[in-house]
Amino acid sequence: MIDLHLHSSESDGLDTPQELVKKANSLGLKAIALTDHDTIDGIEDFLAFGETKKIICIPGIEFSIRHEPEREIRDVHIVGLNINHTSHQLVEILKKQREGRIEQKRDICERLENEFGYNISFDEVKAVAQSKTIGRPHIVEVLIKNNPEKIEGKTKDQLFRMISLGGKAYVDRKFEVSLEQSIEVIKEARGIPILAHPGIYEVPDRGSFIEFCINVGIEGLEIEYSYNKNRPFVGTERAEWAQDVLPNFYRKIADEYSLIKSGGSDYHGGKKGIKIGEVAVPDQYLMDIL
Repeated sequence: MIDLHLHSSESDGLDTPQELVKKANSLGLKAIALTDHDTIDGIEDFLAFGETKKIICIPGIEFSIRHEPEREIRDVHIVGLNINHTSHQLVEILKKQREGRIEQKRDICERLENEFGYNISFDEVKAVAQSKTIGRPHIVEVLIKNNPEKIEGKTKDQLFRMISLGGKAYVDRKFEVSLEQSIEVIKEARGIPILAHPGIYEVPDRGSFIEFCINVGIEGLEIEYSYNKNRPFVGTERAEWAQDVLPNFYRKIADEYSLIKSGGSDYHGGKKGIKIGEVAVPDQYLMDIL
């Protein structure tokens, strides 16, 4: 069993890269990939510690993509697997991506405080993140901690949506890579561009969207995924439907177009009750990834 979608404390996970390796190794997994959001800061430690264990450690990245609603690109993520994390082009684009991410989160905090009256500051969110990569979950964490009366009756998902695309406190990033740029950078780094969790995207036609992604260079699909514990299905009557139907749907598409198959739990350290390896990704995927 393998898990090719894991996050560490270098982005918005709870475990250090070394802890991820240790936990996965103790569970008997054959291989794991570190795919932190818009950062490769944990990969050196991840690979070095992996050398001391009987587990294959694959360097990866998860890019957040620029929203382009006119092309049905909304909150899309691209995973790069088996990348050369020392690639100059990758390192440089991630610097710009991080700057754009930080500026966006600062602007969102200012909107929440000044326009909507929430007790929140970017400095506190940054302290909660404890890393260079600051994400929306960190903002939600501070909102819940500091505003118990104001958020009464609101779920975590509702707060997350408030600061996501289309939400009343959302702010666009001034810099964010396009779909094509992310694919180009991953390929330049000798990695494999994978469309992450394809079933979560709200598009009119799932098959047509995959065809579009293939035409711009996507080489693989994430098949196994924790749909029942993630947006937009968690807590809804469609949660189990998504877990049962979507992996098989995308597996057939991957077979039809001869795409590389990947899969992973999207583990963030136990958040949402997700465990390493819980979506049972087959070992044979490794043959096309390594």
